[in-house]
Amino acid sequence: MTVTAIIQARMGSKRLPGKTLMDLAGKPVIMHLVDRTKAARLIDRVIVATSTEVADDILEKTLKNAGVLVFRGAEDDVLNRYAQTVRTLIPGKERTAGSVVRLTADDPLKDPAVMDATIGAFLAERGRWDYVCNNQPPWLPEGQDTEVLSIQALLAADDACDNAYEREHVTPYLYNHPKQFRCHSLHGTPDLSAYRWTLDTAMDMAFFKAVFAQFPNDPMPRMDQILALLERKPEIAALNSQVARSALYRTETGDK
Repeated sequence: MTVTAIIQARMGSKRLPGKTLMDLAGKPVIMHLVDRTKAARLIDRVIVATSTEVADDILEKTLKNAGVLVFRGAEDDVLNRYAQTVRTLIPGKERTAGSVVRLTADDPLKDPAVMDATIGAFLAERGRWDYVCNNQPPWLPEGQDTEVLSIQALLAADDACDNAYEREHVTPYLYNHPKQFRCHSLHGTPDLSAYRWTLDTAMDMAFFKAVFAQFPNDPMPRMDQILALLERKPEIAALNSQVARSALYRTETGDK
């Protein structure tokens, strides 16, 4: 089974405009995630899906100059953007049995091992699950969220979904329709969900800059290294601790 990671990204963030291309430790924020995604053992292909808005022209140019595959689609209908990415850039034979990993560009500390663990759970029992995630309910630091779904489930959702909220957030249609899709969430201990490792505000950027400053010779610190750092220096975690976690994944959906 071919595994394609699709990173959704755009320049039009309301809380922190242009965050996707902001400099972080010498390279654009999005390139941290691109490089980490490429480092995951179980991912075969990486695509960035952005919008057709003029503001995203510079994002497309930057990514293509870095050799990254890019697709452009609807700004707000992100479910269709994903589906059109698949229909346009993934060969027909792969669409029959392939899978997609949904990632968001504002997570520059996402650990390749965490991505692999979620993908591995999806692949371990092929055909059992249509959708596997690691955040329902949250237990990892925000920013380690990974979702894996079959291409067939993605395309079926795009064909059937008529709810604007579900189309904007891509995957809720799947776990909101348990009779149609078989969904599973990984969970573990300890509970690390209080940590915030995602970029939405200036406080988040201050946090990321402080973290990367502690790893001047390591462009890709692992999750365990960062947790150890924050244990030693809780003042770094406090830099963005007041920013609320996204409400999207706060509730339990369970295995379906």
